[in-house]
Amino acid sequence: METYFTKRDFDTADKRLAECTSYKRAGQLVLEMVWERGAPLKQVALFLEWGNVGDAPFQCRKALADILREALKQVRLADVLKEPEQTWFESLGVEIPIYRGCEKGRERGLHWTVDLAVARGFATGKRCINRHPTLVSACIPKEQVFAVFIDREEHEIVADYRRLRRVKIEPAPALRYHGEMSAIGP
Repeated sequence: METYFTKRDFDTADKRLAECTSYKRAGQLVLEMVWERGAPLKQVALFLEWGNVGDAPFQCRKALADILREALKQVRLADVLKEPEQTWFESLGVEIPIYRGCEKGRERGLHWTVDLAVARGFATGKRCINRHPTLVSACIPKEQVFAVFIDREEHEIVADYRRLRRVKIEPAPALRYHGEMSAIGP
């Protein structure tokens, strides 16, 4: 199976994205969004459907951010969110405190959370172990948010990493479990 599918391989973007492994999905999502150039509502809708179901979005963050930045100049995020995401997003302040748990070197990613405990969990790695677990805190102006996802109770904010404010980066606190290091905070 090829890494990425062409438009002719399947009938719809959803079918093509569903056929990707979670580690290849971000790259395919970029292609799908590029194919919808000139249709910003479709681009945002694709991201809202598939933007949080991949395990390796970091390598595609610039392409995704560039597409979303342009699309959201023409589409207001709050107008395309479904309930209850819309209500949750509208309840957030003008500037949103956010957190990110990640591997050192991946601090300025797209995916963040408003829940520090969730970020600590991601610092340890969800499907892999981060060798250098890092905890990041920042603030993002609400108008620089690309998407929100609350369906997995991660209270996720997809933020424009170029617009972060008051960024603080620190090694995640580590505790020993069964003789191994784990980066779970208190």
